[in-house]
Amino acid sequence: MSLWISFTFTMLLFGSCSGYKMMNGPVFNPGVSLELAELRKQEVSGLKYKLYFKIPEDKNEEVSGKVAVDFMLNRTNADKTNEFAGVLLDCRINKDKIYKVWANGRQVKKWIVNEHIVIPESVVKKGANQITVQFVAEDQSLNRNAEYLYTLLVPDRARTLFPCFDQPNLKAEFSLQLDIPARWTAVSNTAIINEKTTNDRKEIRFAPTEPLSTYLFSFVAGLLNRTEQFQNGQKIAVYHRETDPQKLIQLDTIFHQVFASIKWMEEYTGVPYPFAKYDLIILPGFQYGGMEHTGATLYNDRRMFLDEHPTPDEELGRTLLIAHETAHMWFGDLVTMNWFNDVWTKEVFANYFAARITEPLFPDVNHRLSNLRTFYISSLGEDRTPGTTSIRQPLDNLRNSGLIYGQIIYNKAPIVMEKLVELIGQEAFQSGIREYLRTYAYGNATWDDLVSILDSKTDADLKQFSDVWVNQKGMPEIDMELKGNRLIVRQRDLFNRGIFWPQRFNVTLCGKKTISREINLTDSILELPLDFYPDYVLPNTDGRGYGRFLLSSEAVQYIVDNWFSEKDEVCRLSLLMTLYENYQSKRLSPSLIANTLLKGLPIESNPIIASALVGYLNSCVNDLNGEPRLFIEQRMYELYQTHKLPSVRLQLLRALMSMVVSPDVIEALYGIWSDGKSELLSERDYMTLSYELAIRMPERSAAILAKQRERITNPDRIREYDYVARALNHDTTRLDNLFESLLIPSNRRIEPWTQTVLYYLNHPTRQDYSVKYIRPALDALRDVQRTGDIFFPRGWVGALLGGYRSLDAYKEVQDFLKDNPQYPPLLKNKILQAAYPLFRCNED
Repeated sequence: MSLWISFTFTMLLFGSCSGYKMMNGPVFNPGVSLELAELRKQEVSGLKYKLYFKIPEDKNEEVSGKVAVDFMLNRTNADKTNEFAGVLLDCRINKDKIYKVWANGRQVKKWIVNEHIVIPESVVKKGANQITVQFVAEDQSLNRNAEYLYTLLVPDRARTLFPCFDQPNLKAEFSLQLDIPARWTAVSNTAIINEKTTNDRKEIRFAPTEPLSTYLFSFVAGLLNRTEQFQNGQKIAVYHRETDPQKLIQLDTIFHQVFASIKWMEEYTGVPYPFAKYDLIILPGFQYGGMEHTGATLYNDRRMFLDEHPTPDEELGRTLLIAHETAHMWFGDLVTMNWFNDVWTKEVFANYFAARITEPLFPDVNHRLSNLRTFYISSLGEDRTPGTTSIRQPLDNLRNSGLIYGQIIYNKAPIVMEKLVELIGQEAFQSGIREYLRTYAYGNATWDDLVSILDSKTDADLKQFSDVWVNQKGMPEIDMELKGNRLIVRQRDLFNRGIFWPQRFNVTLCGKKTISREINLTDSILELPLDFYPDYVLPNTDGRGYGRFLLSSEAVQYIVDNWFSEKDEVCRLSLLMTLYENYQSKRLSPSLIANTLLKGLPIESNPIIASALVGYLNSCVNDLNGEPRLFIEQRMYELYQTHKLPSVRLQLLRALMSMVVSPDVIEALYGIWSDGKSELLSERDYMTLSYELAIRMPERSAAILAKQRERITNPDRIREYDYVARALNHDTTRLDNLFESLLIPSNRRIEPWTQTVLYYLNHPTRQDYSVKYIRPALDALRDVQRTGDIFFPRGWVGALLGGYRSLDAYKEVQDFLKDNPQYPPLLKNKILQAAYPLFRCNED
C-alpha cells in the first residue's frame, strides 16, 4: 500500500469539488495510529519545521502561529486517475482556527479529517515538498498563566500546538521564531541567534535544533529570573520564578548536580554531551517532576527548591530527578524509542543511571538501601494491584500513549535492568550501551535492537529473560518449604500462565545455626539440599529478589520480634518489605504490623528505613478504627516530639496531618499551626496543615484559611492557596458547584492543583457525603485523559479514590466497571490501581 493508503472518491478534489468520500481504516483514525506511523516512516524523511508564534501578554487572547514543514517524499504519485494518495499532517486544532494551507507554494482548500489535515496528491510530489499552515494554537499544551507559559508536548501533544508529523521516529530540525511582550524572557531548545525589540514587543529567533522528535520540542516565555554558571567550558542557565532567598541559595547545589550528572554520563557512555546547550526552567505548578527537553529541561519548583528542613528522601529525590533528566539527554533524546510502546526504554535507563550518578554525590548513603526504598517499594505498590501491567505494553495509537506511564516502567524497569546487568556482567553491559548509542545516535531504536546488541556480548538467554521480565505482567509469589534437611522453593504465577521469573537472591536458614544461601531460580521449583535441619527460613534477606515472598508462621514471629535488631540495613528493610507484602495480601493484620513498626521506629537510626516505616505505618493505620487507631495516632504524636531524627519527626507530623482522627491530636496540631514557629515545618507544610485543620474544624475554618493566606509571600503560592482553599468550604452547595466545575477541561489546567482540590472534595472526613462524586468523576476520566497530560488520569483517580474504604464507595466503582464492559484497558488499569486499597477492604 502506498503512503497514507489509497481510496476512491466520487467527486473531483478541491478547486472543482464540493465533497469527498470519508476515509475508513486505522490510518485515518483520530490520533496517530500505528499503521499511519509505519507508513509515514517508510516514505517521509529530511524533516524540517520552521515555526512562528505570536504570544500576547493577556493569557485570554489567542496565540497565532505559522508552520512551514519541509520534507522529502520517497514515493511516486498514484498512477490511477480514480485513486488519491495524499499527505496527512496531524492536527488537533479546532478546524475553524486553521486559517490557510499551502502546499509547495499553492494555496489549497482546508480538508480536515479525524484530526488530520489532508493535502491532495495533486499538489505534492516525489522529492522535496513544503506544506505551510497558518493557525491559532490550542491552549491545551501552552500551559498559559498570567505571567508565563510553557509548552509540554509529550507524548502526542505537538499536534495541539502546530500541524506536524507527530510520531517519535520522524525526527526533525526545528527553527523557532517568537513574538513576545518586550519585558518577557524566552528560552527554547537552542540558543537565541537574533533578538529585536520594537516598542512593547520583542522578536526572538533561535538556532536550528539537532534532530528531535516532536515531543521534545519546547519553549518557555514569561517573566522569569535567570542565573548561570560555567564549569569545564560549559555554560548552564537556570530560569525560575522563586523569590524566597532561602530557596535561591539552593541554586548552587542544583548547578553542581547538573554538571556532575553530565560529566558522569559522558565518562560512562563515551559520548560527549550531544546537544547545543543544557538550560533548565523551574516552574510552579509544573505537571511532572521534570521533562527532558533538550536545552530547555523543565522542572517542578517543589521538587527543586526544597523546604527549609528537607528530609534525606527529599534531598536524594532532587538529585535523582536531576540525574534522571540528564541521563535522558542520551537515552530518549539522542536515541529515541521508535514507538511509545518502548517508552520504558528511555525511562529505565534514566532511572538506572540516575541511581548510579547519585552514588558519588552522596557517599555516606547506603545506595543499595536507597534503591530498595525508591524502586522496589514503589514498584510492588503497583504490581500487587489488579491493574498491574507488563513493562512493555502494546500500543495501537499515540493518543493512548500517556496511559502506559506508571510505577512499572519507572521503578520495576530499573530492577529488571539490575538483574540483566547481573546476568551479563558490568563490562559487557557498558560495551553494549556504548555500541547502542553510537549505532542509533540522533535516530530511533527498539528494545529488541538493544537486546540484539547485548546478546552478542553474552551466552545468557536474553530472549527468555526479556520475555518474562519485560513482556509479561505481574510478579511471582514465592513460597519456601523446609522438609528435613531440604529447602524447596516454589514460585507461582498469579495469572496462571505457567511462566517463571529467573532471578537470584539470598535466604537465611535459622535453627541450631544460622547461615545464608544464594538461591538461583531457573525454574518454577528448586530443591536445595542442606547440611543441617533448619527451623525456619527468612526469604530475600539481601533484597535482590522481586516478588511476594510468603512467610511461615515461625518466620513471621521472628521478624515481628526481631527485625529492629538486625544490624545489616539492607536485610532490615528487606525483612520489613516482606512482612508488609504479607500484610497487603491479607495474611497478617494491620494491628500486628502497626505494633511491630512502633516497636522499632523509636530506635531506628537510618533515615531511609525510618521513612519507609512511617509510610508503612500510615498505610496500616488507615485500615484501623476505634481505640486501636486512636492509640497509634497518640503514639505517633509522641514520637514526633521525641524521635532523635528530625526527618522522622517531620515525616510523622506530615503523616498525622493527612490521617488524624483523634480529637486530642487534632487539637495538638492546631496548636502547632497557630503558633507558627516550628523549626521543622516549612511554609508549604503550614499550608497543608491549614488545609487539613480547616476541613476538620469547620467552626474555625474561615479564620484558619485567612490567617494562613496572610503568612504567604510568594505570589505563585498565594494563587495556588486560593485555588485549593475553595475545596475547604463547608457549604455543600458550593462544594457541589466546585466539583461540577472540575468536569470542564478549562478549569483543571493546572493539574497538580486540581488533583489537590479533588482530594479534598473526597477527603476521608467527608466520604459519607462525597461518595456521590465517584461516578461522575469516573465518567469524566476519558475526557481527563483526552485533555490532560500523561500523569493526570492516574492523578485524577488517585485523588478521587485513594482515601475511600467504605462499601458504598466500593459499589460505586464496581457499578461503573460493570456498566462499562468495553472500557479502554489502559485506562481501566488506572482505576484498578487507584482502587486497590478500597477493593482490598471490601473483598475476601
